[in-house]
Amino acid sequence: MPHTTSVRAVAALISVGVVLTACSAKPSNSDSASAPAQQVPEEAARIMATDPYAMARWSYLLVDPATDEVVYSNNADSSMFLASQTKHFTVGTAYDTLGVDHTVTTPVYATSLPVEGTLTGDLVLVGSGDLALGGRNAAQGRFDFATDGIDHVYADALPGAVLAPGDPLAGLNDLARQVADAGITRVNGDVLVDPRLWDTYSTVEGLVPSIFVNDSLVDIQASPGAVGEPAAIDMLPGNGLFRVDAQVTTGEEGSDSTLKVAADPSDPTQLDVTGSVPAGKTSLTVYRITDAPTWARQLFVEALRRNGIEVASVSRTNSTAALPVDRTYSGSRQVASLQSAPISESGGMILATSYNTGANTFLCLLAVATGSSSCSDGLPTVRALAEKAGIAASDLVVMDGQGGDPSQSTPAAVLQWLDWVDQQPWADTFWAGQPVLGERGSLSGVGTDSPAKGKVIGKTGTSADVESDTGRLIVTLQALSGYMITPDDRRLLFVVAVSDAVFPDLPRGVFQVGGDVGGVAAAFQQAQTN
Repeated sequence: MPHTTSVRAVAALISVGVVLTACSAKPSNSDSASAPAQQVPEEAARIMATDPYAMARWSYLLVDPATDEVVYSNNADSSMFLASQTKHFTVGTAYDTLGVDHTVTTPVYATSLPVEGTLTGDLVLVGSGDLALGGRNAAQGRFDFATDGIDHVYADALPGAVLAPGDPLAGLNDLARQVADAGITRVNGDVLVDPRLWDTYSTVEGLVPSIFVNDSLVDIQASPGAVGEPAAIDMLPGNGLFRVDAQVTTGEEGSDSTLKVAADPSDPTQLDVTGSVPAGKTSLTVYRITDAPTWARQLFVEALRRNGIEVASVSRTNSTAALPVDRTYSGSRQVASLQSAPISESGGMILATSYNTGANTFLCLLAVATGSSSCSDGLPTVRALAEKAGIAASDLVVMDGQGGDPSQSTPAAVLQWLDWVDQQPWADTFWAGQPVLGERGSLSGVGTDSPAKGKVIGKTGTSADVESDTGRLIVTLQALSGYMITPDDRRLLFVVAVSDAVFPDLPRGVFQVGGDVGGVAAAFQQAQTN
């Protein structure tokens, strides 16, 4: 099962529910050929010596940027996979190149002038790369994500996911009201979505289109009945593109949810929902849209009709063949527009939850800024800024926006980047979006009882595979990089990573390795007193 969505999504929130013990500040008596000038704390040495890491390699670097003092260092100049640490570079480059206040505008054009309220031409919604399209409370200038559970973008891989905050159709409803205010009461032509801002980007995580509604997901929420009875199923947002066939039962309270959804092999408009959900609480999974323009078109048509606009077309697919060949639209015929929240908002969600699709969307926006419709053309911008930050080209490999293998770097290069970030006007925005030990994002469940809680801020990164015949989890990388506030109030930059650790199975492995890497970082933090 190489690099499956399940492994990567679990890894993104790898530490939920893990609690660290208090960390000792005593130095270790152990040493090695690669040991740093200062020996690591006893608790860190204990973690690194446990059985899962018998064949593993630990890399770490802790530096005081105010004095350039190297506190701890091991394999700091040796390459490691980056995994989601790559988002340090992707999001930082977007902030630097586009600006933290950058927004995108999604317009709607009429291809003819309305006559007595009737549009004989087409109505075209043009994809702009807006990750929310008015959802996630964008009207309030926000890009909200779940903080009382796992965000729904991971609902098909992790239990405990909840719906995204805000109304996912708010933006389409706003656009439809504007169309009505423009005097259009009937569309005799077609309603179309123009997705051609960039070529749909295919990644290991899935497709990255230029238009999103509800994160290109259909939420399937199950409300349990009595034990042994059917569960009630809601499809959210409700839509006329899909229908649901549900065969879901209610299990015992405290049982695991096995809720699943898939398109019916004989009818892709039918979503077959199966499994069992525990009594006493709702369960959530998602169906991932494979045709984002058709999905957005259908929901826009329904929004138009809700706002009193008749749509003559009965089509349920998007016709790109009917779009203008040169992607030009007359400004005088723009009938509606929707502005996104600043990318500082979506960037914060990308960093906090390790949202892969969001990071890849940022790469696409960087490509568009160069005049390209190929998302991979955003990569030279990332590399060029890293070189400006003083990182040699040989010390950084970036494959995409999210950190797909073999994206790699050295701990020293990562810290070089973070030190350079600290000198930039957007540094506070960058750091505000990062996970926080025991409190926020992918570190919210790590170190909740540790004295380092709230004092270690950084991006997690995971690369893992499951050995097919044994089910063992092979963690090619688990890392954490960012900064820590020491007990004596100094601010230190750090990287902690382990490579090639082997665990008996995926569930135990993903929880343990995230906690152990966080535990080493916490031990480093607690040991720092003048």
